Amino acid sequence: MNQNNPQKERIFPFVWPWRGANNQHLSFSELIKGKAFTILYLITIWTVIAILGFASTRNCEGTWQLALQCEYAFWVKNLTEAPLIFLRNLLTTPFLHNGLDHILFVSVLGFLLIVQSHEAVFGSKKTALIFLSSYVTVAPFFAVFYTVGIDFFPDSEFMNFAFVRNWLGGSIGMFQVYGALATVSRKRWVMLSIPVIFELFNLIVLGIDLHISLMHVMATFLGFGISLWLVKK
Repeated sequence: MNQNNPQKERIFPFVWPWRGANNQHLSFSELIKGKAFTILYLITIWTVIAILGFASTRNCEGTWQLALQCEYAFWVKNLTEAPLIFLRNLLTTPFLHNGLDHILFVSVLGFLLIVQSHEAVFGSKKTALIFLSSYVTVAPFFAVFYTVGIDFFPDSEFMNFAFVRNWLGGSIGMFQVYGALATVSRKRWVMLSIPVIFELFNLIVLGIDLHISLMHVMATFLGFGISLWLVKK
């Protein structure tokens, strides 16, 4: 499967990490070249964990490692308080994770299943673009939304919660890549409905923050739209 001749008969166009777009086995050199973004990202985030440990969404004073990662995480308040740091951190927060479950979710489900499959179909450059663009689209959108919203609803617990913690990790990018991969699915609506169902489960059963679910769902559909636009280009 490749961008010009996708296997549209497949509902879920995933491939094994060691295989290419046409399900062929990749040599070591082909793997390094064909899955370069996936490999580089995984090496980076696990190196960060090895050196700094896990980040925290609230505790920024326990150790210098926590403080450093808090400094480079995404904070909604920085949109107005420190705009330049806000912009810088859009490109650093995807490489920080706050727990083993968090980094395994992004590494295994996100990259070893979703991102490397997209990379096999569309190539490393386009995959990196789709992934990283979520942090200059979805993240700023919600930063503006909460910043404006709290002026209208200053007593809203929902609005205030967005400011009391940071937001980090590769999950937004992972969902955006998933949405982009759905463009080569035989049943696009099936693939696009799964993140919605998944986030409803997270909200109702696991009690995850609504803020996270909203970002994931928006990233999914934005990735789908961006990929359609890029194909037309």
